[in-house]
Amino acid sequence: MSRELSSLRSQLRETQQQVLALLHTFLAREPLLPGALYTLRRKCGKANCRCTRGELHESTVLAYRGQGRSRNVSPTPDQIEPLRKLTEPYRRARQARTQLARLQRQLLTLVDQLEAARVQEGEATYRKLRDPKSRARSSNPRR
Repeated sequence: MSRELSSLRSQLRETQQQVLALLHTFLAREPLLPGALYTLRRKCGKANCRCTRGELHESTVLAYRGQGRSRNVSPTPDQIEPLRKLTEPYRRARQARTQLARLQRQLLTLVDQLEAARVQEGEATYRKLRDPKSRARSSNPRR
């Protein structure tokens, strides 16, 4: 029983350290833009264009959700890097949030398991106290 408790406590501490490691992501001060940059490849539809031979036209697009609706914006080449510096931290923050939710569920499971093991240990100790045979052995030695 004490090995199980020790193992659960170790797992709890380990999970707590993982949660603490995520804090730097949440405490960062950089602005976040809820969106993603991606490269769009498509055909233009002109009969003699290179895209009809498989060499598709490429353009960078910002998929952005702002002011309550989704937008796809084609930024200029000089806007791409500053936009990447806004969208990458957002992506990292969302991933960290997902990981935090998973770790919190794990923490609660471990806490529940620890509590159950400790209650089981307490009930076993209580049964020993109530057992008349153990009381007779531990009773007053003068008898």
